[in-house]
Amino acid sequence: MAAFIPALHRLIHAARTRRQVAMLSELDDHLLEDIGLRRTDVRTALAQPLYRNPSRMLRELCCQGNNLFKRLQDAIAPEPVACC
Repeated sequence: MAAFIPALHRLIHAARTRRQVAMLSELDDHLLEDIGLRRTDVRTALAQPLYRNPSRMLRELCCQGNNLFKRLQDAIAPEPVACC
């Protein structure tokens, strides 16, 4: 039972982040490019299983070459997330 509570918190956090990342898909391609993302990056992040935090996938994509990820971090991550 003790392990259930932290797992539930992670699931709730992942669901919140998923909604925020889904909002990114509503931006046009030029705005996504301004923050260092492509539409395929957002789709890839949202294709992760529901229990996974999609912002982690966006961070990985950042480390693969998206240098403007800091703007996205500030928009969707309440705590600082180091890139690379």
